[in-house]
Order: sequence, then C-alpha cells, then structure tokens
Amino acid sequence: MSHVSKRFEHAAKMWGRDVDEFIKSALNGFGSSMFIMGLYYRRPNWAWPRWLRQQLEPAGRGFEPAQLMPFRNIHFKDWGMVGSVQGVNEAVIDPAMLFMARKNVAFEVWIYDESRLYMPGLHGSFRQYLERPGYPIIINEWDLGLMRVVTRSTVASRSGVDVLIIDLGITGLPGNYIIYLVTRPYNVDHMVEVKNAGIEGDGWFVTINGELALTTDREPAQFGSYDANKDASEDAALGRLNGELYVNDELGWAHAALGFNAVINVGNEWRLRVKAPMDPLRNTPHNRALVKAVSDDDVVAELRNWDSISERSFSVLINGSVIGDILHQSIANLVMLWDGGKITPGPLIYHLFWIRDGSYMATALTMSNLTDMGRAVVEELLRRVDTSGYFKAVDFEVREYDANGQVLWAVSKYVQLTRDYDALRRWYPMIRRGVEWLETNREVTGDESIRGLLPPSWSAEDTGPMDHHYWDDMWAIAGLRELGRVLRDMGHEDYEWVEKLHREFVDALVNSINVVRARLGVEYMVPAPERVADSAMTRVIAVVWPTMALPLDNPLVKRTLEVTEELYGLNGGIMNTHQWGTYGSYLTMNLAHSWAILGDRERVGRYLTWIVNHASPTYGWAEGISIITEGGGQGDAPHGWAAADFIMLIRDLIINDLFEVPTMLRGMPVDLLRRGVTASNILTIHGLIKNVSISMRGKELMINYEGPGKSAGDGQYELLIDSPITPREIQCRSCRYEVLSSNTIKVVHGGKFTIKVLGP
Repeated sequence: MSHVSKRFEHAAKMWGRDVDEFIKSALNGFGSSMFIMGLYYRRPNWAWPRWLRQQLEPAGRGFEPAQLMPFRNIHFKDWGMVGSVQGVNEAVIDPAMLFMARKNVAFEVWIYDESRLYMPGLHGSFRQYLERPGYPIIINEWDLGLMRVVTRSTVASRSGVDVLIIDLGITGLPGNYIIYLVTRPYNVDHMVEVKNAGIEGDGWFVTINGELALTTDREPAQFGSYDANKDASEDAALGRLNGELYVNDELGWAHAALGFNAVINVGNEWRLRVKAPMDPLRNTPHNRALVKAVSDDDVVAELRNWDSISERSFSVLINGSVIGDILHQSIANLVMLWDGGKITPGPLIYHLFWIRDGSYMATALTMSNLTDMGRAVVEELLRRVDTSGYFKAVDFEVREYDANGQVLWAVSKYVQLTRDYDALRRWYPMIRRGVEWLETNREVTGDESIRGLLPPSWSAEDTGPMDHHYWDDMWAIAGLRELGRVLRDMGHEDYEWVEKLHREFVDALVNSINVVRARLGVEYMVPAPERVADSAMTRVIAVVWPTMALPLDNPLVKRTLEVTEELYGLNGGIMNTHQWGTYGSYLTMNLAHSWAILGDRERVGRYLTWIVNHASPTYGWAEGISIITEGGGQGDAPHGWAAADFIMLIRDLIINDLFEVPTMLRGMPVDLLRRGVTASNILTIHGLIKNVSISMRGKELMINYEGPGKSAGDGQYELLIDSPITPREIQCRSCRYEVLSSNTIKVVHGGKFTIKVLGP
C-alpha cells in the first residue's frame, strides 16, 4: 500500500501481519469507534449497554478515559452461556440481562410504569447464577426496588435447530406496565452493525438482517422499528412505539421492539416466554412454524442429554467448597463449546477452531471420561494437516508453530487414556507428516542460540511479536515425547526415530537456554533467545505444566517459576502485559498446576483460592481478568482453555498419572483435605478409577480407593500417596505398603483398598 511509513510496515512484519490488512483493520476499527462515540455524546439517554456506561462514566467501576475509545467490553466479561450437547452455537447471557442469541442478535427487557422507562443499562441491581451446575440453565434477577424481574434461560433443540428459551416473570407494586422486548445493535462484548430489522406479523417475530431473531407466546400491544436517527428508547420513554414494521439503516443501527401490556396485582406474577433461534434461520413460514412449535418437551429432552453427560463424567465434591460445582460447570462449558468434532475456545469472538485450544480441550474432555467427544476433536485436529505436514493453527493465515507439537500431544494423550491403538494406526500417516514437518523446519543456520529451534512464529498471541518462542519448542518436545511412548507401547518401528528427534529438540532447547542465560547473566529461562525477562514468562512456565519439557530437578525449572511470580505475580494472580494487560485466568492455573507437580501445597492453595474467587457467577472465566474490576477483561468467556485447565488441575491434585507410578494428593492443599474430598469417574492412563474418598482430621489421613493403578502383575496395582502427614503408623486394609521417603507411601493393592495414615 502506498503512503505507508516504513515504521508501519515494520510493525506489521514484527506481528506477522499483511500490511494492507493491518491498515484496513486499524482504519475500520477507528472509524467505527468514532461513530459510536459521536452517537453516545449526542444521545447519552439512549439505551446503551451497562458495560459501556460503566466504562465511560466517571462513577463506573471500569471507567476508561475517552481517548482510549473503550467501545467494546474490556472490564465486564462475566457473561454466562447456554447451549445443547450436540449444537454448534451457544447463547450468551450478560449478568445485566442482555441476551445474545447470535453475534448480531441481542435483546433486552425494558419496563415502563406510566411515568418512567427502566432500562438495564441505567437502573437497578443484578444477580446471575446457575440453577444447577453442570446444566445449561441460568437465572437472572433484576431488582428495581418496587419491581423485580426474574428470567430463567435454557436451550431446546428441534429438527437440529437450537433455540434459546427465556421464561420471564415480573412481580412488584400493583399497577399497569408496558414490558418492552427490544433488539439492540450491540452484544455483550461490542457494538455490531445491523443493517435491517423488522416485525413479522405472522406469529409476531422480530427479524434481524432477514433472519429470525425472536418470538413470544403473547401477542404484543405495540411494535416498532428504528434506525440511527431515533432509538426505540426515546419512544418507549413515552409509553408507545412507532408502529413501523421494517427499517433499513446503512449505518448499522437497525433495531426493533415489541411492547406488551402487563397488569400486576398483589401477589401475582406476569409472565412471558421468549424463543430465540441460536442457529441462523431465514425468515420463512416453515422456519417460523418450527420455532413456534418448540415446547417444554424439547426442553426436557435436552436436559436428559445433560443427565447422560453428568452421570458418566468426572466429578468431585469438597465439603464447604464450590470447587466441585465449578468443575461440573467447566465440563459442561467444554461440552457446550464442542461442535460435534470442532471445538471452540469461546462462544462469541473466539467461536473458531484453534489447534492450540482444541488440543487442550480435547484432552480435558477425554480426561473427564467423555472419550467419544475427545476423540472427535482429535480427528478434527488431524484433518488440519496441510501438504507440508504443518497443522494449520486456525482458519485464517497466521504462523503458530506450537500447533504440531500440540496435535501430537493431544493424539498421544487420547491413546494413552483409551488404549485405542487401532485408531492410532489409522491416523498414523497424518501424524507422521506432522513429525516430518518438525524434523525439517528447525533452524540450521544463524546464531548458536537459535540452532535446532523452530522458526519465529506468532506462537500464542500473548507472547508478543514473532520470535523464536521457547513455547513452540516445549510443545514439540511434549508432543514427540508422548508420541514416542505410545509408539513404544505398540511396538511401532518409528519409535526410535521419534525418540531421537525428541532428544534433539531437548538438546537444542537446553543449549539455547544456556547460551542466552550466559549472555544475560541470569539463572532462569526467558521467553525466547531474542528476549529478556518479560510477561511472556507466563508462557515459559509451561516448562513444567503442561509440557514437562525439562526434568523437574533441573534448577532452572523451579527458578523460572519463582521469577515469573516475582515479576508478574499481583494480588494472587499472574499478569500478562503483552497484548492483554490483564491477569491470565488459565495462565494462573498453569502456574498452580506446575507447583502441584513440584509438590508445593501452600502455593497451590494460594493460587487455587484466587482462581475460585475470580470465577464468574456462572462458574467460568474470561481468558484475561481485569485488574480494575477483577471481572472478565480479555478475550472470550467462558474460555475453553480455562475450563480445561481447571478440570485437569483438580484431577491431578487427586491422582496424577504424569509420573511412572500414579501419585495421589501431590500438591493437594491441606485445607481441602480437611474439608473432605470425594471423586468418581477419574480416567487415567492406567484405567478408570470409580471412586475415591479422602478425609483428614487432626493428624489422621483416611483414603478409600476403588480403581486400578500401575499394573504390578497377578491382578495387583501400584500407586504412590504423597501424604501431607509424616507417617508414624499406617493401617492398610486389602493392601500392602512401603514408606519410600518421609512422606511418600507406596501402596500395592488388588483394585480396592482403605488406608489410614497416623502422624506423630
């Protein structure tokens, strides 16, 4: 592009972007923000989303200076999500009662009491919570003092179409009210362009861009359609709508409204049911009839699907703690984000298939004992291999060279957990191409610090500009190591080749680290040979979890975690300043998991407390957590990687199969043990553990265990217990034991045992 400065061109190159697309994106983003800013300053009394007002008004908890143009949600991403087991799209519901059925289809409820219009953006207080963790049912409460609105949102499916079902009830001071249901040209995250909106009288549907947006079980008394010249809130404030059936707006502010007369008497509740398709449906008579036909039977049928998920998935109960509920919902969030094979790290701006998140989420699904879902994602990952052997990271052009290692890791973890070697044999031609790509795409020239490493890549976006990120090489090491193990177990001829390549990657990483630390005079890992310590250190902690790329007894490993804490730990969480400027939800979980593997109960307890305290009201996390509001502040929510990491963290605290012999309670905080822990359906590489119960009172630890461990022959199994109590006496029923060190107990059992550890 002409008339572009060399500085701009170089910026695009550093970030791995096409310069023309870089400029186009910047100009469009700036122009859209200026348009919204102009509207807001001219019409501040219009119905604006609560998250925007909070960011633009000085009294708002997330206030941002206007020069920063915060016309997207950067501090209040705590929305909940509902979806079906088999569906592709999810509905998103903001705590401030903004309902989003699709990216450009969002609506809210207003109330007119014959003198004043009440809007969620301006009035009242809000509460949101799950009716039952592990199920797609969200309750919203809007308290206006003399009036209270409660909604119950869930999902039904008919003929393969998912529909958001909202049951709305209003109670309060007796009187005559008008209840408005209004579509909005924004969603829970950002402003959107809506070019046309209207009312379809046949069934009273609201349409957006020619698609069905919503309908109700009552006939409205009013209707209207509006554009950027006048917002529906101006007419609704007078108790009437304009009666227009349809509107076009090139400026993208088209919206439509329905108004309902509501009479509230003493003790009665006025009710309304809203149905909003979550999948795109053209405005046709057939589709209108389909949505109208969705009934309570469809809702019940979908809840039965969720019963099946709940019955077979990994579960935990910790007395007096919400950890078990958060775990249950984390699994549900992964299931909702699972699209029959593809899986997305979020329901809105991240509703794309990424190899990085998909590999991680697939493994968490398999570990949750939902092996069919995990396998479907693994097969989709393998379909992403191109002719060169590179696994295409996402459906747009970007170089993320962590992808190949992550696919190998996810495939191998699936095979280890399921023993499905037949699938591995069928998949192996694609896998081998991925290994060959790793072998042929290492640096062979240049500075000694980069030789043997993968080329510069965008890597994970929060690592900053394109460099030789160690994150990519650590994933290559993890993927090759795990693949080598399954090839060895099945006696495959490529085992030695893969293992040799694994050692070469380890040697290259160690050599680079040593060259760089000598150059910098430090005793820890930095993010890349081109870097000093920066916030991409929050990815280097992957040297322990999830990659275990270096031996745990390497002094650089522990010191790297400590330096990351020292530099980027804040108020109990871990900060990322590259790109995000927020706490990292799953980055903090990665660090907690790393300390768990290293056996540091105190640190795990501290980070786990932060993680639980920063979960949303519906038990999810945004990718980044705002430092200002301590709510969701970066990326999408609920984020799939965060859900996956929480599942795997809790599982490994109970029993960790990363070591040669499975180890119980490594890193488990003592506080949780004192509360009492029970768990079931824990899938490990040694088999399915049916039940575990753990209790600790004073200096007594009691464990009841039903399941396998590492095979010791003759129907016997081995496992280790990392006891928080130094044993003085051990009582073992249906097992034999040996104290290996001051707090490590080896147990040999036949599949079921009880052990009591008594301290001094």
